[in-house]
Amino acid sequence: MSSVHRLTAAFGVLALCGTLTSAATAQTTASASIQALAFVQGVAPITAAGVNDLNFGTIFSGTTAGLTNVASQAGRFDIGGEPSAPVSVSFALPVTLAGPGGTIPITFGTTDGLEWAPFPTTNTTFDPNVPYLTALTAGGTLTIGIKGTVAPPAATTTGSYTGTITLTVSYL
Repeated sequence: MSSVHRLTAAFGVLALCGTLTSAATAQTTASASIQALAFVQGVAPITAAGVNDLNFGTIFSGTTAGLTNVASQAGRFDIGGEPSAPVSVSFALPVTLAGPGGTIPITFGTTDGLEWAPFPTTNTTFDPNVPYLTALTAGGTLTIGIKGTVAPPAATTTGSYTGTITLTVSYL
């Protein structure tokens, strides 16, 4: 065998040995994972749910009307969260209600916000046009309401008129 062939054969054997050595090394390696866990005892998440629409009922055009029964007609929101925690309540209030005849005005006065404690027997009024600072009960609940006034102009088209009232509540 010539020296070139012997050299080529030797390189082939070395390459084969390198491949075998690499395969043996890869077979002796393993890995595994675990999770890092922690349960945090902190502040209860705050929740808000709209439970009753603000409903003026039937109103005659050309008149101004409020609510005749605050407990059943006022808009109402139930809030839950951390017991006794202070919160800020604010509203995004419409200035008109839209319907088949265009829009009609709706207004919210300085005593049209309601905090019931308990609902429906006792309420405290507040100005819904500015943030209201209060606290959740010792049980972690709060009932907030809203009333207002509508004034459909004379000769307003008959039909349903609606607008969206949004409550936002946050911990202080």
